[in-house]
Amino acid sequence: MKEFFLKNYQVDCEQAVHLGSGAWWVGFQDEASGLHCNPYLIIDGDEAVVIDGGSRPDFPVVMMKILETGLNPGMISALVYGHYDPDLCGSIPNFEEMINKQDLKLITSDFSQTFIRHYGAMATFTSIAEMDYRFVFKSGRTLEFITTPYCHSCGSFIIFDHKTKILFSGDLFGTYDKSWQLFMTFPEGCAGGQPCDICAENGIQCRIDGYIAFHKMLIPSTKALHYALAKLKNLPFEAVASQHGSILDRRSALLLLEKLMQTNDIGIDGLSPEEK
Repeated sequence: MKEFFLKNYQVDCEQAVHLGSGAWWVGFQDEASGLHCNPYLIIDGDEAVVIDGGSRPDFPVVMMKILETGLNPGMISALVYGHYDPDLCGSIPNFEEMINKQDLKLITSDFSQTFIRHYGAMATFTSIAEMDYRFVFKSGRTLEFITTPYCHSCGSFIIFDHKTKILFSGDLFGTYDKSWQLFMTFPEGCAGGQPCDICAENGIQCRIDGYIAFHKMLIPSTKALHYALAKLKNLPFEAVASQHGSILDRRSALLLLEKLMQTNDIGIDGLSPEEK
């Protein structure tokens, strides 16, 4: 898809950014923070779905960007949450108030429902298991829900849009970085070995180590991470859109995936003898 060849200078992150075929980034560029949260919107005909809608403080910016797409909030039929953290779910009551419809679905895993209820959610909870792990628009367009247990929550899952071939990866492929860019491409020949001073492709310091460090801190164990990545490796995705980080093209995402598969000190497996 030609949209994934966009360069950062071609987009304005103060506005919603179209990723192709009705998929939008509606996130918030917080230059003071290294942890960027990326909500996404998928519009298909007269239906729309919000993925990982964001925190309560970010809601005004997120909703303004949704409105910039021309969407009437009443067209949103479902809110999808890959896990239960407040940076995803804090704005649920705000979304419910703006959407204002009785049949709004709140889609998540059975495990996550237990915690998401504490945000005061009033919409009807729908389990991904009850939906046979997929959401189908009226047009037939399908969002596939892929479980990634303990990455980082027991009930975590990610979303694959079969139309755009975008993998909305939640915490996977995320990073903590104050030099955030919406699109990230690792240069040809990058092996993710010794970090470069300045990346030839992006003009910034090498980011491979930052991605790996993020997974070491966030994911509980090497086994959990490798199990999830093995499930994703053969998916026909063309881009990976994480909740915390940049949107990666397929080649860059696979390079990072291989580096993570070679990393064996994730979470508790990285504790020193003193820490244990």
